[in-house]
Amino acid sequence: MKSCFIYCAGEHYDSYLAPKNGDMTVAVDGGYETMLRLGVAPKLVVGDFDSLGYVPQNIEIVKHPAIKDDTDTALACKLMTERGYGRLYLHGVFGKRLDHSVANIQLMKSLSESGAEVFAFDNGYTAAVITNSSLSFSSEYKGTVSAFSVTDVSSGVSEQSLKYTLDKVTLTSDTPLGVSNEFTGSCAKITVESGSLLVMFERRSNLPLPDITHF
Repeated sequence: MKSCFIYCAGEHYDSYLAPKNGDMTVAVDGGYETMLRLGVAPKLVVGDFDSLGYVPQNIEIVKHPAIKDDTDTALACKLMTERGYGRLYLHGVFGKRLDHSVANIQLMKSLSESGAEVFAFDNGYTAAVITNSSLSFSSEYKGTVSAFSVTDVSSGVSEQSLKYTLDKVTLTSDTPLGVSNEFTGSCAKITVESGSLLVMFERRSNLPLPDITHF
């Protein structure tokens, strides 16, 4: 599965994951300057360039009008999935504006439901949305993990080898039953058989991301 790293204009935290040779790197508007500060070379810049204030030169540009239905981040993610990138790593999608943070969670849900694997990085936390699939963690994970239904109903939700276990229960979007669970030092798994879950977990930079298994 081809991987794409997308850097947006929100708050940037520790780079849990750095692009490797062959990975795609995309700047979304003001995320271009973040990439330059980090020493990550963008291969493509997408946006209306309102936050950046100028259009970079000598690089592939996809420019959008300022008045549009989708956010620059959504347009960049759609473009990358159309180009065949099935795993997306989103940096700078949280922190500065709550409305954009919510929009990006909705975007992650849409991407997951279309078959993409998507992870986003916050301050000390990583977020993923899984749809009809499971998320498996190594035994090295510590701290808290939360799971929220981002569809009206998520059924067949199981949480194994965590402090509080669930066995094929139903979660709804208006009840936060899955908040603030804890890793126990065992290999843990969170599963949703039908629906989509937003899973947020503490993660140290030296740990691999959890594996996603699709049904």
